[in-house]
Amino acid sequence: MRISIALVLIWDLIDRIVQFQHFYSIDGVIPFASAQEYYANLNTWSFHLLIENDLYQYFLFGLQLALAIVLLTGIKARLTAAASWLLFGSMIARAPALLTGGDMLMASMLFWLIWIPSGQFFSLSRKKNSTRESTFCSFATAGIILQYVVMYTLTGIYKWNPEWHDGSALFVVLDDQALSKPLGVWLTQFPEFLALLTWGTLILEVTAPILFLSPVATQRFRMVGVLSFIGLHVGIFLTMEVLGFSPVSISGLLAMIPSFVWASRPLKKLITNSSRPPDQANAASDEEIPVEPSPQPGLYFRVLREVSAGTGLAIMLFYAVWQMLVHAERVETDYRVNWIVHQIRMDQSWTMFHVPSNLCYRYLLEGRNSKGEFIDLLRGNRTRETVDDTPQIPQDAIQYESSRWLLLFRQMGSTQYFNQQQHTMRYLQKYNPAATDLPTAAELDIKEIMFHGVAGVREVREASSLSKIAHIDFRAHGKYYQGQRHGLWEHYRDNGSLDSKGTYDYGLRHGKWRFYHPNGQLASEGNFDLGHEHGHWTMFDENGDRTAHGEFIDGQKEGAWTFWYDNGGMTTGFFKDDELVR
Repeated sequence: MRISIALVLIWDLIDRIVQFQHFYSIDGVIPFASAQEYYANLNTWSFHLLIENDLYQYFLFGLQLALAIVLLTGIKARLTAAASWLLFGSMIARAPALLTGGDMLMASMLFWLIWIPSGQFFSLSRKKNSTRESTFCSFATAGIILQYVVMYTLTGIYKWNPEWHDGSALFVVLDDQALSKPLGVWLTQFPEFLALLTWGTLILEVTAPILFLSPVATQRFRMVGVLSFIGLHVGIFLTMEVLGFSPVSISGLLAMIPSFVWASRPLKKLITNSSRPPDQANAASDEEIPVEPSPQPGLYFRVLREVSAGTGLAIMLFYAVWQMLVHAERVETDYRVNWIVHQIRMDQSWTMFHVPSNLCYRYLLEGRNSKGEFIDLLRGNRTRETVDDTPQIPQDAIQYESSRWLLLFRQMGSTQYFNQQQHTMRYLQKYNPAATDLPTAAELDIKEIMFHGVAGVREVREASSLSKIAHIDFRAHGKYYQGQRHGLWEHYRDNGSLDSKGTYDYGLRHGKWRFYHPNGQLASEGNFDLGHEHGHWTMFDENGDRTAHGEFIDGQKEGAWTFWYDNGGMTTGFFKDDELVR
């Protein structure tokens, strides 16, 4: 388990470093402001959020990669696992919108590695190890087993719905091709086989408690479970884009290989040799060589170790039950509970793939250029002729340079990561994440971008329409707070002339606003109250002369209004609910 976790962690870190400029740099798609806004109501700890500097971030990534390599060797395994857990928990807090099930499981596995003697075997440590501890039992080993029981049982319960019962779940996901790898697309030729795999997956997950916790023939049942779930994750990894979820799942499962497997030849000989000091490693395998026992930790340390692991185990089990109650709408989300669990990175949610049709996304990143043309930036084609036309739902899925882009787009559509929308849209002005070599919004002189999306299988999409998820006008200038316009803003036209300026309050116009004619003359001025004109307003013509004055109440004309005309005339009208009554 230690070796495999270290290898997966090294692979994962290298992948993140390659994508560093996009996802972790201070000028990337997830700036510090995004993470700080996300944690405004859920304080967290993160070394990565202490200093806003790319060199510092690279240092942390490099340190974490070095620790992963040391963990691979087994030297000071527990201490290295603790440091790796701290840095990994810190890293995933730096970019909350990129959090995946694989990240949650990796944090859990590193946590449990702190409390078990994973450096006893297959280690480069020169320390002489005792062969007596060929098996190990503690709260930590219980935590590893129950982690998988919780994960698979919850995913099985959440999948108990018609899409899994009718056997169409895997076909729906693979046929959509948004998450499919080539093998997965090829398998859609065999829907009956995919139906069997669908039912098999569901049955396997709901029987996880029996396979891992059976009081009868425990080791044999557990071995069946380990082999079955490793096979499941190999299949997922070969057919779907799930980032590190399957590799880390397989890594943790290796810890549950029963002792009778390791007691068989040639594994017994391999482990015996690995537990000997280096100067005895080449001795004859059949000769029984005494090995000096390693010093046992003191009572205080052993108690502290078990209390720490037991606390983590209790928090994990409590949060699993809590999440089920939240999902069943028996209790409401409590930020105090989330905060406590979050601090040791046990805030796990296992609803992935529970409704496969909701993973069939189609996104349209539509830009309007200075010529008034609407262009699909992810596909390179025109989307509509005029602003009054309705953009159509794209039928083909997009292949991105990194599957983390698809994850980010999916997160943007949820209320949990609403604050990330504007940061992403601004970054898309200078970068195009499509795998094909398409120009950026800046190169196409795009003035504004509309991000549309829809979820559902092909038949559902044909009867649906695109929903606007986010919109950004590059001609406007101002600041955002929690993903919404906040404070003073100025809006400009394509030719650079000022169109309007005023203040926003969390995305709504509020306070004094002024609007201008193309020639720069004031067109109107007045106050808004949370998005509606409210109070006295005055309108002007392009020469600066008054044309109307009156009062708005919640966006509707009310009471007496005075109007001035070019010939010098003036009239007064009375309005009720925005209608002229006399």
